[in-house]
Amino acid sequence: MVAAKKGPVLRVTGLAASQPDEELAASLKAAIDSDLTDEEKARIDLKVAVVPSCYNDEEKVALVECRGGLPAFLSELTAEPLGESQIEMGDTIVDFDQHFFGFTQLYTPASDTPVVADVIAITGLDGHAYGSWRGKGSLGRMWLRDFLCRDLPCCRTMIYGYNSKLSRHGVDTIMDYGRGLLEELKKVRSTQELQRRPLLFVAHSFGGIILAQCLVKAVQTTEDDHPTIASLHKATYGMLLFGIPHRGLVVDDIQKMLAGEDGHPRAGLLDQIRQKSDLLAAQLDDFRNLVRDRKVVSFYETGQTRQLQFDCESKRWARTGDFITAVDSDSALLQLPDAMEVDPARRRPLDDGQV
Repeated sequence: MVAAKKGPVLRVTGLAASQPDEELAASLKAAIDSDLTDEEKARIDLKVAVVPSCYNDEEKVALVECRGGLPAFLSELTAEPLGESQIEMGDTIVDFDQHFFGFTQLYTPASDTPVVADVIAITGLDGHAYGSWRGKGSLGRMWLRDFLCRDLPCCRTMIYGYNSKLSRHGVDTIMDYGRGLLEELKKVRSTQELQRRPLLFVAHSFGGIILAQCLVKAVQTTEDDHPTIASLHKATYGMLLFGIPHRGLVVDDIQKMLAGEDGHPRAGLLDQIRQKSDLLAAQLDDFRNLVRDRKVVSFYETGQTRQLQFDCESKRWARTGDFITAVDSDSALLQLPDAMEVDPARRRPLDDGQV
């Protein structure tokens, strides 16, 4: 079989933690192989990594890269973006998904030392919890998983996924997304030891707006209300913010894309995040105050992005329109003192201005 490069990555949940990682990986590969056609067995190369569950110690999770393409028996995962599929693995039924909603741990921390911090990455609007942090090259390296593990081997590094696709008819507001993140954080930082563990956030675009909403709510929460939420602000040591539209972003092209459907439910969300949004302005004031004693590194775009434009030939929306700066430096920077907020552009230009 010719070595295939880069393929879709799936998440498998429901694996028993009582089995060693190597046995679980081998059993899972065998279970998937049993449902492949002969042609697929010759074409598809499965790469399986077993990692801890963020939610409990009784289960483990697998990250499966299907180099050479997605198996036909799992095609429903792409036909229905929120879909899930199941297979039998011995006496166990395991679940496959490609949406990565909730928290997913990316690698197993070093076993010879305790976990010293939680690192949480939150993608942006219309992004993907795993794919948004993945390189575009043929190998498809995912820097949080493949490289950060070398620099931070004693951290529990997790990605957070949520229903962020503009094409899906969600009615979520910024407040709804913030509440969703808080609810999941309650589950993965439920003990006193976990609540005291230092937190580092990595956020891209709209993910930073959700983070800000989450931390603003956290400082308004008391121990009696909920100890996990009340502990979040104190536990947060720093954050990397990539192109966060603190003061709003240009959404004119997105509004045109949704205009074909009268009363599209995402229209309300776009009003909340557009330039000069009153909601974002109020949230920014609160967020700036609560991070003044934290370390913040803010990145902004130095390259422009094409606007969405409808292509009559393909009948699809694509970024073929005019060049714009969707999130400029004024919107992406919190304007904190230099000792608190680092702007990498002051030191050296970004490679391509994009994440």
